[in-house]
Amino acid sequence: MPVDQPEKVYPHEKNMGFFDHIDELRKRLMRIAMVVLLFTILGFCFVEPLFDLIIMAPFRSDFFGYRFFCKMGHLLSKTDALCWQPPELLMQSQQIQGQFSAAFKIAMVSGFVVSFPFIIQQLWGFVKPALSEREIKRTRRSLGIVSILFFIGLFFAYFFLVPLASNFLLAYTLNPQIKNIITISSVTGFVTFMSLATGLVFELPVLIYILARIGIVTSTLLKKHWRYAVVVIFLIAGIATPSPDIFSQLLLGTPLLFLYWVGIRVAKQVEINKENEK
Repeated sequence: MPVDQPEKVYPHEKNMGFFDHIDELRKRLMRIAMVVLLFTILGFCFVEPLFDLIIMAPFRSDFFGYRFFCKMGHLLSKTDALCWQPPELLMQSQQIQGQFSAAFKIAMVSGFVVSFPFIIQQLWGFVKPALSEREIKRTRRSLGIVSILFFIGLFFAYFFLVPLASNFLLAYTLNPQIKNIITISSVTGFVTFMSLATGLVFELPVLIYILARIGIVTSTLLKKHWRYAVVVIFLIAGIATPSPDIFSQLLLGTPLLFLYWVGIRVAKQVEINKENEK
């Protein structure tokens, strides 16, 4: 009779109970909080240049996004139709803590953005013991993609969506007698929310990979319900872009549709890998 081969034990595997997992998660969340706090403090030390060079840059006429749209207008129509000039931005602080709150928000968001690769690495470290050796090898190669997609979405929103949406919103007038005097909290919230939201939305292929891996979605299901996906994608684009104009929603929705297609290919590859593992 054949002798049973002992099950191979991988060095990453651990016998951990429920409370051990909770303790491990607590430790990793504490590390994440400490790193984010460290970079937040560092960001607060440089908050004035961050505000001037990053938050306020999309409201200047020499910003990259405006120059890009202008060049595209010249290339496509040989006119200045897309050569926009951002409207004058008058700001004020209506609360005694307004400027400090805005500075803290800028520092906190910058701390989160800089810490994002470390956050992903810590979450990976928590999930890793539950994976097989083959899954670890495959997933490790994808870790960098998570951060890359986040920063692509972040930069895409910052350089293109923010100037487009801000130009539309600041130029819109309900009545000529009404002047737009914007609070500093509104400006910082507008730039940071749109950029972060778009960065997180660009993680769509990663979300599809996870759902396909645990069997919730399949490539066939995603193909079958693509019409509903289009509606959901443009709803998400509408939420992530506070501007009500259809152009900014199309500008975000189009790459999301492409990422949805990438997600279908990812789900199909997951199914092939599962078949090979049997």
